Parts: sequence; C-alpha cells; structure tokens
Amino acid sequence: MIKKIFILLLSLVVCLFLVVFYLVDKIFISKYIKNLEDNLNVSITLKEPHNLKIVPNLSLLAKFNLEKNKKKIFFNDGELNIQKDYNLNKPFFNFNSKKITIDKLILNNLSISGEINEYNFNSFLKLTLFPEGYLSFALDNEDKQSLQFVNIVIQRLNVPKAYKQLSNLFSHYLNDQSFFNGKVIYNDEYIYIDNLKASNNEYNIILVGEYDLKNEFVNIESIVEIKNEKIFEINTLGNIDNPNITIFSMDKAIDMNFNIKDINQILSGNYEDFFQNLLTNE
Repeated sequence: MIKKIFILLLSLVVCLFLVVFYLVDKIFISKYIKNLEDNLNVSITLKEPHNLKIVPNLSLLAKFNLEKNKKKIFFNDGELNIQKDYNLNKPFFNFNSKKITIDKLILNNLSISGEINEYNFNSFLKLTLFPEGYLSFALDNEDKQSLQFVNIVIQRLNVPKAYKQLSNLFSHYLNDQSFFNGKVIYNDEYIYIDNLKASNNEYNIILVGEYDLKNEFVNIESIVEIKNEKIFEINTLGNIDNPNITIFSMDKAIDMNFNIKDINQILSGNYEDFFQNLLTNE
C-alpha cells in the first residue's frame, strides 16, 4: 500500500514538473519575448524554435533576427544562450551575431558575455556586458576614395599637426575596420559605458559615459591616443539623433564643436563642407 502511494506521489510530481516545464517552455518564454519587443519597440523573429534545457543547469538557447526600422537597427543571425546554475549564483549569458547594422554603422562578429544582475518576469533590469567585435561604416568605394583624397590634401596643407592627425583619425576609422572591446552596464533604461576601447592601426579611442534610452540622450567622453600618447579629448552631449561634439587637442591647436549631422556629411559624400568648417575653426 505504501509503495503504491509513493509511486502515485512520484507520478504526480513528475506530471507537475512536466506541466511547469511546458508552461515555461511554450508560454512564459513566448510572453517574455513579446515583452522585450514591446519594451524595446523591436521585432524579434526566431530562426528556429528555442531550446530550453534543465540539466546539467537551466539554460535557454535562441537563434533570431531583430529589426527596429525606425532607428535602422538590424541584427542578423543572433544567438543568445542564457544559463542558470542550481545555486545562488546569478544567471550568465553569451550573445553572438555575425552582423549588426545601425544605420551606417556595422558591427561584425560581435560577441558579448555577461551576467544578469537583476530581472523580473517582464524583462531584464540590470546587465553587465563585456562586448568585443569589429566596427566599420557603410561607405562605397567611391566615398572611400574621395575621403582618402581629402585626407591627402589636408596632409599637404600648411595647417597645425593636430588637424592632420584629426583628418587621419577620421580617414582610418571611416575607411577601415576597427576592433573594439570593453565593459558596458545596462541598468533600467540607462546604458553606462564603463570602459570601451576601439583600436585602428596606431589609433586608440577610449570611451566612458552614459546613454538615457528613454529620453534618447547621450553623454560620452572619449580620449584619442596615437601610439599610447593622448592627443585629443572628444565630448559628445545631446539627443542621440544630433548630439553636439566638442574636440580639444592636447597642444591646444584645436578647440571646436559641431553636430553629428556634420559627420553625416562625410558619410553621404559631402566632404567639402565639413572640412571647410574644420579649417575655418583654426
């Protein structure tokens, strides 16, 4: 009799577990994805059914594409793997994407490892991220050749060395692919750049700052190095669509400010106006 009761209780536990597993796998995860879409105003398309496992730890694997047409953001071949051990440690994750396009900015072979510090049933509240990958800009060959030509002209002009270094900086980062890595923290609608470094040949750009997702307001301080020597400070402040950018050179030859739309002149091929503004700030 006791044996039958034990078998019955065990069967009930197994059935209950299967029901819970089904609810989490089929309903909760789908709802979670829907909440992410609503909160971030994006469209997420699973490339194949997600994979939920319970041994040796609780893990979720999802392969997807993501789009945010208003901001021209596209994730191609994204893969997210979240794991939670059966202890008091916080969940951790790995994210990979072959290509992410944000308007004219392209991130290739992006890899992000990190920890989920706080979360609820609707979304992630706090994440610690360690990204690395390659960044480049969507310029066609004609634009790249024109940018190189303008840089050659500036190198031959009788202007302070800092202007030539700045022109070289734009030429390298807009023409060539750069490697980046660092630490970023997401905390309830704010993104904090703890330390992010982008490297291109002899140039290094080190960024710290924050981005208010709700108000789309950015405040970032950057240091530009050539062969580990600090040559520029670049501050970016304002609405993400058109923030003000201030550039100071360590030799005090450059002290200028402009808006991001001036950079867009370069990306759209209108180099003359931008560099004319640059030279008139001398």
